[in-house]
Amino acid sequence: MPYTMTHLIIAKNIADRYAGQIGSLPQFYLGAIAPDAVHNRAGYITEHKKASHLISGDEKWGFTTKNDEWAENISAFLREHARSKNCDFIRGYCCHALADVYNNEHEWTPFRLRYGVHYDDYAKASHVGEARAGYGKIYNHECNQIDILLAQTYEGRDDFWLHLANAKSLNLPGIIYADEIEQQRRYILNVWYADKERPDISAHTLRTWAGEMAFIKNATDYVLGVLRGNGGGD
Repeated sequence: MPYTMTHLIIAKNIADRYAGQIGSLPQFYLGAIAPDAVHNRAGYITEHKKASHLISGDEKWGFTTKNDEWAENISAFLREHARSKNCDFIRGYCCHALADVYNNEHEWTPFRLRYGVHYDDYAKASHVGEARAGYGKIYNHECNQIDILLAQTYEGRDDFWLHLANAKSLNLPGIIYADEIEQQRRYILNVWYADKERPDISAHTLRTWAGEMAFIKNATDYVLGVLRGNGGGD
């Protein structure tokens, strides 16, 4: 799924185009990174990530096929909290989850089907499994390298950091918790991108710079369409 900088850039695109609907950019951007904060949960398992990303059903994380159902879960959550005092955070949160729906349908699922990457390849050790899982590892590594390069080159990064520094973590009971979000916020601001060497992505084949730029544009359009369809935007 998209990494932090990609989610933040999509969120900025949404804020710029969402007809003045965002009241608090700090809370909006915090929401845009919050679903992945579940990784900070004690005893984390992938089922927790399904809950934090508003996925229902029995399919494993990363192998979800019911994208329309997933998107409707997010839309219902958005409508439920439309008048909440935390609505800006919720909008950012839903932007993240919707970008993951778009990625799952248009990027990750076609990739894993093309290369024969299956859940059992990660769950069981075998020569075939390790080879297939290896494609997934390469894909994730290339996503990670692009994320670092975006953090080093994107001209709006300092604005993201300023807003995140002023954001206040909060609870969404049963979904994500303030302490998890706070750990994520501080880690992104102070640790994750610190002292990283500039990555060389010239040899990327699975997740390229051009592909990432196209994804950001297309995911922005998709997310904005869902937001507008649920009562916001022009």
